[in-house]
Amino acid sequence: MNLKLTDKFKPLFQPYRNKVYYGGRAGTKSHSFARALVALSVQKELRVLCAREIQKSIRDSVKRLLEDTITALELNHLFYITETEIRCPSTGSVFLFSGLRINPESLKSFEGVDICWIEEAETVSQRSWDLLRPTIRKAGSEIWVSFNPERKSAPVWRDFVINQPPPNSIVVKVTYKDNPWLSEETKAEIEHDRIHRPEDFAHIWEGELKIATKGAYYSKWLQECKDGDRITRVPYEPLLPVNTAWDIGVDDYTSIWFFQVNPFGEYLIIDHLSDEGEGLEYYVNELGKKPYTYGKHIAPHDIAVREWGNGAKSRLEQAASLGIRFEVCPNIGIGDGIASVRSILPKCYFDSEKCEKGLESLWSYQKQEDPKTGAFKDKPLHDWASHDADSFRYLAVGYNHDKHKRTRKKKSVFV
Repeated sequence: MNLKLTDKFKPLFQPYRNKVYYGGRAGTKSHSFARALVALSVQKELRVLCAREIQKSIRDSVKRLLEDTITALELNHLFYITETEIRCPSTGSVFLFSGLRINPESLKSFEGVDICWIEEAETVSQRSWDLLRPTIRKAGSEIWVSFNPERKSAPVWRDFVINQPPPNSIVVKVTYKDNPWLSEETKAEIEHDRIHRPEDFAHIWEGELKIATKGAYYSKWLQECKDGDRITRVPYEPLLPVNTAWDIGVDDYTSIWFFQVNPFGEYLIIDHLSDEGEGLEYYVNELGKKPYTYGKHIAPHDIAVREWGNGAKSRLEQAASLGIRFEVCPNIGIGDGIASVRSILPKCYFDSEKCEKGLESLWSYQKQEDPKTGAFKDKPLHDWASHDADSFRYLAVGYNHDKHKRTRKKKSVFV
């Protein structure tokens, strides 16, 4: 059986509780899910629920896609298809179709489901997730999730991409670049949108959040990084020191970027770390676990006057006592800091795996929107993306400290 699946979809045949695939158009998410489910259903008995948030009729479901897949794989003789179900009599497998926004009592009929495929999961509400998860509880049962990102507030984006996903989960991003079977028509459409719709290209084809294309500070420069293959695997160079740039949270996230600068003036962004609710000792220990030889540690300009927790020492003093001697970033203002980031992005190379979470924040860092007019203010929105964006701003400003120091009346503080 030639399933035409790329290596990224091989985990569909491995035992994970949650299999989450997201990305842009032409990434073959839905077709690969359909092929994998059809292949599994002819090997063993499976009860498969194909669900989405709202299904007004069977035409809203993936039933037609599954039927076309069965035909493409030349397996029609193994399946019995009715108006509302698809069955494989030889194994006893059955495909069911339902919307999730239904009476909670109706969900009980799905308790025996082996695999639940949630298509267009971006639209699934928190209430539906809360009802579904405990329902799909059969031993060894799995939840398959596919979606194109739209909103940073979507529960599926928050729970599986931004936050640490639940145990026994695999989360994979796929785009048209992972599809070796692109038609000439699709290739032409991609190139057309790259040239004529650059403001929407990252969302439509690269699987970035929709909000990142409008009012975002760095989307244009990050798209240039993508197009220039500068978001890739960036290995650690042992002959160069690793510098860090920090945004230190009080009751929320702390974000750290790890970067090297080569003799050509290029920024090699090799790693990223963010977490919340942890003290300074935790982050110092995490730095010690990495195989890096460190150079500069860049901290926010207010580190000398703020405490970490309820201690009497400032953060600067606490860090020094633990062996981290911070260089304090000058306070040149957020606007000038954003300009500094834009100035170095054309010289940046990002590690696509280790920096994935931080990159999502940079894509989504945006201006505040006026709720009355819909216009964007020239002021950053403070949300989940702010901490990683702030620490990257300190990277851009702090590493070029001498240049900024000449423009200020007072000298910056060093420890």
